[in-house]
This record gives sequence, structure tokens and C-alpha cells, in this order.
Amino acid sequence: MAPRGRVVVGVSGGADSMALLQGLSSLRHDLGIQLHAAHFNHRFRPEAGQDELFVANYCKQLNVPLTVGYRPGRKIKHLSEDEARQMRFKFFVKTAADLKAQSVALAHTRNDLAETVLMRLMRGSGLYGLRAILPRRSIEGVLFVRPLLGVNRRDVEDYLKAKKMPFRTDATNRLTVYERNKVRLQLLPLLAKEYNPQIINALSDLAVTAGEDYEFLSMHARKHFKKNVKISKSKVKMDLKGIRGQHPAMLRLMFRQMAESLTGGPAGFDFEHIHALENLVAQNRNAAMDLPHQLKAVKTQKFLELYYA
Repeated sequence: MAPRGRVVVGVSGGADSMALLQGLSSLRHDLGIQLHAAHFNHRFRPEAGQDELFVANYCKQLNVPLTVGYRPGRKIKHLSEDEARQMRFKFFVKTAADLKAQSVALAHTRNDLAETVLMRLMRGSGLYGLRAILPRRSIEGVLFVRPLLGVNRRDVEDYLKAKKMPFRTDATNRLTVYERNKVRLQLLPLLAKEYNPQIINALSDLAVTAGEDYEFLSMHARKHFKKNVKISKSKVKMDLKGIRGQHPAMLRLMFRQMAESLTGGPAGFDFEHIHALENLVAQNRNAAMDLPHQLKAVKTQKFLELYYA
């Protein structure tokens, strides 16, 4: 589904984001959208300032306003993928809120989706994790959309070549100290060569199927959730008697829904957290445990409560 209204588009200066910016710019009148570019400078790489200037100049050519965000603090020697991603998302959420934008468009491709699925398979994942990168997702009240998620990276490169569009190349994308780069540069090519030439499509199709299955189960879990869970501003309370005998898949989904009703976004639970909650509920005594996002779970004889510690 195409974005509407005012749309913030994340632009790093790389091939994917430049293709998204150009594509949305050329279609903005047909789509009825107002574009606003957003670039986050992590101040990590020596060429980060040049990337920012490149994006600023191109946005000026397209007559697209630009907001730039910066990582606070001094120069650092290391920045993890997760830390960098969280900084960007906070910046995008704030920019969208400040501009009263309807959505934020990001340039993830089918290849990014396949890489994420494979990484989660290696770590261990259920349906929730195998959904990987969603085409539409609300985070902290902001709708994130990914228009290129069904597009192969090779198609993006062909588009840029046809349009004679410049883009920046991030040298750190070649460093295999990062897990995603190792998957992209080493593991996926090996799997494509030795096992399945269509591995990108196979993994991305798995994500789509997992997402559909998860949504189907979630619909049923939400029905039980409404009957057995009470929500207040600071606490979520589940009636344990009402959920007795439920299938474990339903309970796991309800645990996530409890946390998400407090956090307003992804719960950040992995299998270990969900399994620990299952064990907590199964105990015959009162007990408690800590969870991500500074959440605490307390089990009494009648209820399971989640709240901020």
C-alpha cells in the first residue's frame, strides 16, 4: 500500500535510499504526498560529513526539504549495528512527530529481508522473529513503511544505472566484523552457489508466510486477551483462571501483547523471556522476574501482572 499525506523518507545516501528518494519524488504528485527527507549522521566514519553534504545537495536538486540528526557525544571507536539502528529510529520518530507526518518510508529491500530471516534462524526464532522486516509497522505511534521490500537489490542497482543516479558507498559495508555483512558477503553467496540459487526469494517468502501465520494466530489471541486482560496506564493484569488450558501458542502471543500494550511497540522478548514467563505462570507460588524495557512480571495465585519496575 502506498504512503499518503506527508511522508518522511530516510536517506543515508546509499543506493537503496537514493532509489527510494528518487522514486517517491517522481511519484509524489500522483501519490498525493509531501516528501521530507531525513538523514542521520552517526559521526562515526570519516566520510560521514561528505555523506551528509551529498544528501543535502541532492535533496536541494529535487526540491525536497531535509532534516539532519546527529549522534550526541564525542568521537567513538565502535558503534554496534543495534545501537546505530536504535539511534536512527528515535530520530525518525521525533522527525515524524515534529512534522506531523503520516508515515516514515525506509529503503529496506528483499535482500535485507532475506538477510534478517537467515540471521534470526541462526540465533533461533519462532514465527514472531521470522517475520523479520515488516512492510508496515507502527512504532511509538509512527507508521513505518518499506515500499522496496519486494524489490531485489539488483533491480535497485539497475534502476540507479538507468537514471544515472549517483549514490554513496559505505566502506564499513565490506567489513565482515559485522554479522549482517558476513551473512551478505559470505554466507548467502555460498548458499546460493552450493544449495539454492533462489535463496534470497526462498528466505523472503518464508518471512511473508510466517507473517501471515503470525497475524492469523494473533487475531485469535486478541480475542482471549480482551476477555482476560485488564489494562491501565501503568499496569497490565491477566486473569490466570481465564487462560487456563489455552494452547501454549496463544499464551505466548498474549504475553507479547501484554508487554506491547505498555511499551507501545515491539516487546523485545526473545524465546528465553517467553519461556521464563511460561514457567512463572506454571508455578504454584507467588514469584517475579525482570523483563526487557525495564518491565517486571509478578505472578500471584490469581493474576499475572506486568508493569514498569
